[in-house]
Amino acid sequence: MQGSEHDLFVLLGASNLARGYSALTRHISKNIPAGEFLNALGPGRGYCARGGLFNFTYSPIGECRVMESAKVYAERGFRVTVLLTDIGNDIMYGVPELSLIKSLDTLIKKSLQMNAEVFLTSIHVDVSKDMGKASFKLLKSIFYPNSPVTFDQADSAVKKLNHYLAEKSQQNERVHLVSGLGAFCGMDKIHYGLFKSHLAWSRVANAMLLELGVRPVGKVGLGSMAVSLCKNLNRLISSDMLRVMNKPKGFY
Repeated sequence: MQGSEHDLFVLLGASNLARGYSALTRHISKNIPAGEFLNALGPGRGYCARGGLFNFTYSPIGECRVMESAKVYAERGFRVTVLLTDIGNDIMYGVPELSLIKSLDTLIKKSLQMNAEVFLTSIHVDVSKDMGKASFKLLKSIFYPNSPVTFDQADSAVKKLNHYLAEKSQQNERVHLVSGLGAFCGMDKIHYGLFKSHLAWSRVANAMLLELGVRPVGKVGLGSMAVSLCKNLNRLISSDMLRVMNKPKGFY
């Protein structure tokens, strides 16, 4: 098979991607039936820091073998598309922004070496505009209870990372920035809203499809997103928390 006849999507992210994974992949598969998927995702997951939720943690995305597996597909002639989203957990874990940028640079470089189209999503939380110091402190205590990061540090790091992502997309025609997703965030500003997340994933998926020369048919629906949330919860409980089932194929 030629590369244009087989597509591989490498999906990298944290909680938002985990929640929307089934809806996103279902929509892509409707438009590209031969597509296959490799994934590194999960709540609290970092790109260069170990992170997770409750009693389990995930290896850093930059250290797992998802890109090595993608390279095998590329060598077999697959057209590769890589999505890097949910960029921000590392900031709250206290990882210096330069270390995070280095990790992202490495992933992007590996992707481009496979002639992949790379899609980045900017961090949709503007710390200084979207939340006050009291809200920041509350959210930090809920989602990052051990975080040493201050309000000002988080605000500065997010701005630097978003500037880096914008520059990266301008430097290479195969790197694309999907922005404006803040319009779909929920009350906590970190996650997409329950009744808006399908719109966020429609924007991301259709940006990818159009760049691949595919005119998208339909959108991610609210019902599909509800099913996706249930599947994510089942995967979290059975595979990640209780470990009564192995990770699904293609998950790292």
